[in-house]
Amino acid sequence: MHVFYTPDIQKSNELPEEEAQHCIRVLRLSIGDEITLTDGKGNFYKAEITVATNKRCFVNIKETIFQEPLWPCHLHIAMAPTKNMDRNEWFAEKATEIGFNELTFLNCRFSERKVIKTERIEKILVSAIKQSLKARLPKLNEMIEFDQFIRQEFKGQKFIAHCYEGEKPLLKNVLKPGEDALVLIGPEGDFSEEEVKQAIEDLAAGKQTKAVEDFLKKYEIVPRDKENQSINNQNQEEMAKKNETQQQATQGDGTQQPKYRYNESMINWEELKNFGLSREYLMERGLLDQMLRGYKTNQVVPISMNFGSAVLRTDARLSFQQSVGGPIVLGIHGIRQKPELERPYFGHIFSEEDKKNLLETGNMGRVVELKGRNGEYIPSFISIDKLTNEVVAMKAENAFIPREIKGVELTEQEQNDLREGKKVYVEGMIAKSGNEFNAFIQVNAERRGVEFIFENDKLFNRQTLGGVELTQKQVEDLNAGKAIFVEGMQRKDGEVFSSYVKLDEATGRPSYTRYNPDSPEGAREIYIPNEINGVKITAEEQQQLREGKVIFLNDMVNRKGEEFSSFIKADLETGRLSYSRTPDGFEQRADFKIPDKVWDVPLTRKQRADLQSGKAVLVEGIKGYDGKTISQYVKANFNQGRLDFYNENPDRKRDASQRNVVANSQRQEQGNRKSKGASIS
Repeated sequence: MHVFYTPDIQKSNELPEEEAQHCIRVLRLSIGDEITLTDGKGNFYKAEITVATNKRCFVNIKETIFQEPLWPCHLHIAMAPTKNMDRNEWFAEKATEIGFNELTFLNCRFSERKVIKTERIEKILVSAIKQSLKARLPKLNEMIEFDQFIRQEFKGQKFIAHCYEGEKPLLKNVLKPGEDALVLIGPEGDFSEEEVKQAIEDLAAGKQTKAVEDFLKKYEIVPRDKENQSINNQNQEEMAKKNETQQQATQGDGTQQPKYRYNESMINWEELKNFGLSREYLMERGLLDQMLRGYKTNQVVPISMNFGSAVLRTDARLSFQQSVGGPIVLGIHGIRQKPELERPYFGHIFSEEDKKNLLETGNMGRVVELKGRNGEYIPSFISIDKLTNEVVAMKAENAFIPREIKGVELTEQEQNDLREGKKVYVEGMIAKSGNEFNAFIQVNAERRGVEFIFENDKLFNRQTLGGVELTQKQVEDLNAGKAIFVEGMQRKDGEVFSSYVKLDEATGRPSYTRYNPDSPEGAREIYIPNEINGVKITAEEQQQLREGKVIFLNDMVNRKGEEFSSFIKADLETGRLSYSRTPDGFEQRADFKIPDKVWDVPLTRKQRADLQSGKAVLVEGIKGYDGKTISQYVKANFNQGRLDFYNENPDRKRDASQRNVVANSQRQEQGNRKSKGASIS
């Protein structure tokens, strides 16, 4: 049965232009055919076509059918849109098919998408009610600021989904059937803690449970007495004595003896099963030894937190910690979108200088007093965990300051500067390779000791990329976080390529893409090469690819050096080129979506994004049929609509025969000519 959306059918017997074209030109319906209409207000209409032209269609209403509401209440969903627009559209479609009344998009603190086109979403809502045979179109609101939305009046029950501490029962267990309900869903980085607090205060006024009260008390700041404002001389003397004792007990190379803080018999292994962990699993990945020494794992680990009524899967660094009651518990250090420096940290309020130092170097650069569990203020170092963005503290008295580091003896002044949290520049250190190097050293709370900070950690100071000389502006743009376009670079095998380049925020290394990462999603600026697999393409063909159209090329060269012909289409979001034997093969391929899991191993947001861009990712913790845990490289095969598995990274170790074939011809054409890049402003 074909259903057409006609919101003004009671005023006019003409179908909207888009619905008329679909009815007459696509479905080929004509005068005398019966169709079903809906006004989205609770009514279906049986009608007969009386006039049919290319763009216009008039009908005669034969019967009006009122559809009773399918649920007795008003269901309002307020959500922050995801960065990937497909997810928003999928959610809107499925939620409509299941049933709800109103949808509002929120602009939250951690929202990655600040603008959304409601026209597109509305079309999806219309399509969904027609497909699910519902006569009521959900109300769609424009995007609104979170704090503005939350202060509105709402009737009925109110819920907010978040990942912070506190009582979080399943929605199905607390939702009262038949009552109006508002459900708030946060962005991919979750609501901020301030937003959750605000929601609890504004929405749950007069209904504060003990869990709510504990949540609000968690961030209260209690002023301390002036007598405890600074580190006293006694503490400094005790710290110096303790450091001296530690130094005398160390080896001559300036490192501390290996020491285990915890014994295996102290660990409740049965309790760890609630997190999907076991002793064997931690040993296989080489993590158990680190944790028994009292350190966090040097990598993030996929875990599943089983709370009985709910299961939460996430990635986190792990450690063993001494609980207040005595038993050793699992410390979970989850990944945060960015360090939380806007709220007090154990009574310390970060200054602008503190924030600047932490974001640039990972260390605050000074010793401050933090409020301990017993109310005592403890001199401490503060750093940022670069893997998780967690703010980490270490007692200043526990900081080991070596007398000698990498063959260089530190002066008394340099040691004192380190104790105060300052950076010290050391020249003439000897690496394990025997090479001499210079670097800053500084106490890092997360590493519980001194770390090396190199000058090039923060700045991109290379003058070339792939053999192409960069202009001063290009280097400045890279360091400013902008994307540049570099043309005529060479890979190690000699193949010439061009790409957009931007520094990775996490590693500081250049990231190469076919699309301009600074261009807005949905209107990507993509790069189309001058030749594809050894075949030059015309300017007209390039433009066709940029518009999402299909072109056909003959006599291309594949990786094996073999000639082939194919239809080609460019992904308008990633710039990735797809190949098909038939012109309509791309439509079939577009249905393939990157799954959330691979062999029951959850994929992170970055892993799914890389797979969607055609990159290979390493998936760890896969359990084979024999029960053994393995790691595999995974890459999306869009041609076949599947994921392919590799023992080695296919992006780094490829059959280079095709590249060499193409590279040789390129070198002959170019000679000694060098290409220059252009900055993207």
